[in-house]
Amino acid sequence: MNKFFLSFFFLTSFLSAKQSLTVKVDSSDLPRSTNLSLHSYSSVLKEATPAVVSVTTQQYVPLRYGGSANPLENFLRRYYGLPEIEQPVLEMEKVPSGIGSGVLVSAEGHVITNAHVITDQRTGNPVEEVVVKLSTEQEFIAEIIGFDRSTDVAVLKIEAEEELPFVTLANSDLLQVGDVVFAAGNPLGIGLTVTMGIISATKRTELDVFRGQRGAYENFIQTDASINQGNSGGALLDTKGRLIGINTAIISQTGANIGIGLAIPVNMVRKVLTDFVQDGTVRRGFLGVELLEGKNINGALVGKVVSQSAADLAGFQAGDIIIKVGKVEVSSVNESRLAISQTDPGTTIPIVVIRNNMELTLNVTLDLLGNSERLLIPGISLQSLNSKVREDYGIPSQVRGLVVEKSTGEEKTFKKGVVIVEINGVQVSSIQDVNEQLKKGINRFYVWYRGKYFFHAYRIP
Repeated sequence: MNKFFLSFFFLTSFLSAKQSLTVKVDSSDLPRSTNLSLHSYSSVLKEATPAVVSVTTQQYVPLRYGGSANPLENFLRRYYGLPEIEQPVLEMEKVPSGIGSGVLVSAEGHVITNAHVITDQRTGNPVEEVVVKLSTEQEFIAEIIGFDRSTDVAVLKIEAEEELPFVTLANSDLLQVGDVVFAAGNPLGIGLTVTMGIISATKRTELDVFRGQRGAYENFIQTDASINQGNSGGALLDTKGRLIGINTAIISQTGANIGIGLAIPVNMVRKVLTDFVQDGTVRRGFLGVELLEGKNINGALVGKVVSQSAADLAGFQAGDIIIKVGKVEVSSVNESRLAISQTDPGTTIPIVVIRNNMELTLNVTLDLLGNSERLLIPGISLQSLNSKVREDYGIPSQVRGLVVEKSTGEEKTFKKGVVIVEINGVQVSSIQDVNEQLKKGINRFYVWYRGKYFFHAYRIP
């Protein structure tokens, strides 16, 4: 039996045009004096929890009404002169598909939830409708601004005439084991519920919660505050009422809470939020090395170095051991990958390595993750959609995918300006997504070009 139980599902990414974003951030540390005495947190929670919302999803499914589905029965009825039974009618109807939680994080109405909350588990596609419900019972149809499979973070947006409550973001790097925390959400759909616990551990990176998801980034906060199904996407708050994490999963043999809950640190969430709103996609730094775990090595062992990559230009060599990325000390491959991915492309950072038993600092200007991946479609290069790209190619905000920026112009490739929306029925937003969905033989592309959507077949030999 798999010991991990996630409340809902996983999926790909959407893109959108640039938007405004107003968030509150309080990076101060908590007071940790043993002389502090507090009998109630009601005033803190009363201020913070109005920003916690429920997230419900709906899907269109075919439903059969009336009649008989047996053509042989109608044949016999005609033979014996009896009236035929009307054939059944199939109609598409919207039905509830899931319940989760979320938290308002900006004055503009941006809501953070889990990516797996807003997708269909069977197909991996996004749901048709997402409804956000406030503690005041007000309901809003939410727009999906973006979602990221690698971190399981999704960004929604609601529009309201009145001012919306939103939570203050803390600095999750300052968390310590023993800090008191509160898990707030909508467990089992019963309404806003708050549970209390402590931080049991930080930087949980080796749990494989995403079950082999390629390129996933794990860096969980562990807590014993009760997290149940429906809490996914809800808020993990500190004693100042600040958001420190997004509740995501539990570890259990039965599916019931046993006091091991996992939340995504708010610093990771904040980067995904900012990138989606400002750039339309998540932008991660790329070093250009193969990282390996090694015996008795406190760090990440460098295997191959990609030619002409950021690492190659900075002087990395196979056999180097990475022990520090920027200001972050790292002791494993996962910690190294995470630190690099959380750094914006184009940033120059010092990376400390051990080479020949000596420490060496290499200054690296990181590439953009995805730009260095080899696309399996020859003759073209792809670009993610942001406000400038949309303006250059006349691409509406509702169109999502990757645009062909350069093309050989041959019939067997894609023309410049074509937006690849789906491959074999799956939404794509990165070169990694494209390569993962391509298969040998005929592939079905759903594309947008000059105001129209159409299907295109492409063969991989």
